[in-house]
Amino acid sequence: MVLLDVMQQLVDPRRLIVAHVNHELRKQSQQEEAFLKSYCQKHQLKLAVRHWPIKEHPQTGIEDAARTMRYRFFAQTMHEYQADFLLTAHHANDQAETMLMKMVRGGQLTALAGIEDERPFAGKTLLRPLLTIPKDQLYEYANMHQLTWFEDVTNQDLTLTRNRFRNLIVPAMIRENPRFLEHMTSWHEQLSDLLVFSQDSLNRLLDQITKGEQLKLSKYCTYPKTWRHLIMQQWLENQAVFDLTRSQIMQIDQVLNDTKKPQQVIALPKGHCLIKEYNVCWLKNAAKKVDNSQKKIAAVVELGQWHEISDELTFGIFDENQLPKDALVLAAFNLPVSSLPLKLRGWQKDDCLRLKNGGHQKVRRVLINAKVPMSKRMDQLVLTTAKGTVLWVVGYKFAWLDGSDSAYQDQKHQVIAVAQRKC
Repeated sequence: MVLLDVMQQLVDPRRLIVAHVNHELRKQSQQEEAFLKSYCQKHQLKLAVRHWPIKEHPQTGIEDAARTMRYRFFAQTMHEYQADFLLTAHHANDQAETMLMKMVRGGQLTALAGIEDERPFAGKTLLRPLLTIPKDQLYEYANMHQLTWFEDVTNQDLTLTRNRFRNLIVPAMIRENPRFLEHMTSWHEQLSDLLVFSQDSLNRLLDQITKGEQLKLSKYCTYPKTWRHLIMQQWLENQAVFDLTRSQIMQIDQVLNDTKKPQQVIALPKGHCLIKEYNVCWLKNAAKKVDNSQKKIAAVVELGQWHEISDELTFGIFDENQLPKDALVLAAFNLPVSSLPLKLRGWQKDDCLRLKNGGHQKVRRVLINAKVPMSKRMDQLVLTTAKGTVLWVVGYKFAWLDGSDSAYQDQKHQVIAVAQRKC
């Protein structure tokens, strides 16, 4: 409620949409929902509510499933209301819990940066404006402004890892050093800055030593070993290959530097292969997520069917007169029959979108403008006509077609709606 109260003071309340999920896990859930409905009605705020019925809950992994459902709902709500920003109320204690949990679990250094205060989401932006503020200060604000809030009783369940960090470990750290949360926030900011600098620097190096999807070993091998390890990790992550251990990176580097064996195949986790062939190497079989996308590359998109792209987006192509009830129309095209069927494939270097002014914009520029991380660009999909004209950079931007192309004037046309499935 603190975040909502602050936003009501900072922006015109007519611009705010309150998105609430009732997980139906607690008796208190109904009381919370009733309070929010009353509050939003009193303050003339738009409210979107999503119920997660018990019958839809999985037997295991309920926390991950709940998070996936929530963010799908948030993405759908943003599309429905044409919102540009999603704001969540994560605070400094959440950040400390996350960073400590990542440290205990082990893994990549990048994970230690914790929760991002800003990142792309559903083609828009996710912000966490309270991330540097300790929880006790939020309580003080709530009490001072006489706000009503609800405590989730399941947060006291110490059988859950995060709750042990929340209720035992983080409080112990604060008792040891009252500035603990301040220090964790500082480390998050410093590490995030270093990681951004490192990624940008490594990508500039990679621009010099790659050609298309191939890595030029004649140049790669000239760098110091420590540089090579970082370069290799970044190159693999840019192609959606994540979570290799330091030992695996070192083994890859050793094989690539072995001049006595100019041709090698290096098996990587989850079915990936790194092919070394004399002075170049490349990846065969993209990461699992890319594999799923590649099944859709150049594949026909059936009319009247839903296609799940990610946790945040399920879309379909429909005749404008045969839209299902759970369809949220994103765009419509008046297409000649020769443009059908539509196809879904991975984007290519020369792909462009037609703009309203008659010009064109490269798909690469669309992704850059949307601040899509390099590591996620490779598995970006585009929706095209049968002849390859890009209609949609999926999840980001649509082309402008006005039906004025004289080559299709005499052809029969069909109005096709691109729709997202509502949660």
